[in-house]
Amino acid sequence: MKRILILFLALAATAQVSSRDQLYAALLEAKVLNPDRQLVHLSHTCTLDIDGGKYLVVDLQEIVKSETSPHGVNRIILLDSQWKPVQKIEYTNHRPLFCLENRLYVYGDLAIDNLAPEGNVLTFSKQGRVIKLSHIEANAYPVPITRDRKSPPQ
Repeated sequence: MKRILILFLALAATAQVSSRDQLYAALLEAKVLNPDRQLVHLSHTCTLDIDGGKYLVVDLQEIVKSETSPHGVNRIILLDSQWKPVQKIEYTNHRPLFCLENRLYVYGDLAIDNLAPEGNVLTFSKQGRVIKLSHIEANAYPVPITRDRKSPPQ
């Protein structure tokens, strides 16, 4: 029984690494990643359901080397079911938190392309090509407190 558990855990770990490698390769191929920057963070935050399709939300952080001082470039990337980029949204400290249906919740109010309005809820439509921003208070996020959860956030 112990060998079966170890084998299962090894296979699960391999599958997870494989997906991460595939995600990295897809972002390189789509030229989302800048070859002259240092990729320091890459994560699949959650999956949106937009117009019946599944879209991956990816959080990226790259460091730009500089003689004076390095700085970061943070982006939320929306990928379609073929892992092709549909949206690239730059942010400073507005990390993507979780998805619910076609809505992505971020930490803090985000402006896309520095245009008003700002919001912490991004609602996607038209296969991810259209984004509507709105704001809700953090206390109103549609997730239960940890004590009441049955599973982790998606």
